[in-house]
Amino acid sequence: MFHGLQANAAHRALSGFLIFFLAFLLREHPMAGQSAAVSLAIVGVSAGVGNACGTAVGAWLRARGPEVIIATVLGLALGTAVLAAVFFSTAAVAALGAVAGFTQALSKLSLDAMIQRDVPEEVRTSAFARSETLLQMAWVVGGGIGIALPLNAVLGMSVAAGILALGAATSVRGLLGAARRGTPHPRVA
Repeated sequence: MFHGLQANAAHRALSGFLIFFLAFLLREHPMAGQSAAVSLAIVGVSAGVGNACGTAVGAWLRARGPEVIIATVLGLALGTAVLAAVFFSTAAVAALGAVAGFTQALSKLSLDAMIQRDVPEEVRTSAFARSETLLQMAWVVGGGIGIALPLNAVLGMSVAAGILALGAATSVRGLLGAARRGTPHPRVA
């Protein structure tokens, strides 16, 4: 469960980072041929659609191994962030917003399934509260990085990829190891 929390913290830090960094970046440097408001709307709608899709897919995958899901979506988000850094464009930023929303929703649902499965009922409420507090703090740290960074698109997308790479480096091996050990599937309500 610890590694799932680390991966989710990377997703939340990415979310905070993208919200603040892109808000300032797109205000000063709107996407090609768009106003600042339209540029922000494109990214916001993409993230919202991605989040809704992540929730829908999470409901469909509810009985699958949450560790593998978290590791997979972290890799997907990392790959998309790298592509956005290398090929920065309107489409790349919209894709990163959509993938970030999708992967964050799916990763959080998987973390919740791990807590439900692995934490004794007597302390489960406390575990949920503590995990959400940590994830909110990760969001704040990501947002702070987004505010402090110079308004350079490629640098920003590279930092986004770096946030996810750090999360992957600290969590994927442990997640996949737990999945190989055959941790039982979460209970279905």
